[in-house]
Amino acid sequence: MTSRVVFSYLGVWSAIGCAIFSVFVVVVFRTGLVFVARKQDGTLKKRIPFGGYLTMLTIPLGIIGLQLVANYFGLARRALEVSFASLFLLNLGHYLILFTFDTLVIDGLVLSLWRPGFLQLPDSIGWQSMKRHILMSVPIGTLLGTGLVAISSLISYFTVLGR
Repeated sequence: MTSRVVFSYLGVWSAIGCAIFSVFVVVVFRTGLVFVARKQDGTLKKRIPFGGYLTMLTIPLGIIGLQLVANYFGLARRALEVSFASLFLLNLGHYLILFTFDTLVIDGLVLSLWRPGFLQLPDSIGWQSMKRHILMSVPIGTLLGTGLVAISSLISYFTVLGR
């Protein structure tokens, strides 16, 4: 794969992922689903009900699903040959772009600074609570994201890419 193909792939599929994630954030805040697993300040509840776990599962499953679709349409349909290591690194780059968007744009800018009225954010979600969330999510999100990327890469490599 050429660097042009890599950047094109990352640009297209990251833009799609960021758009989907933005819509997801609006939906979970507008419907109140975000508060099934979280307190009003945005931190996780000590006892999360079953529905909260289901809501929280949508993000990792969505990332895996998005990467499977991206690998199919962006690689397999274009008959691009990639090694497992290259696929893993490509998917990791994709994940890190999405994770950076979530951390800096959604959490850092939208939820803590801009606070648009259409999201109906409680007053307790602000810079201080989002700062704690961001500081905790950077190491955890990077580590868990690497695991998600490994899963999506394994599934893609052996099924989508037909190895």
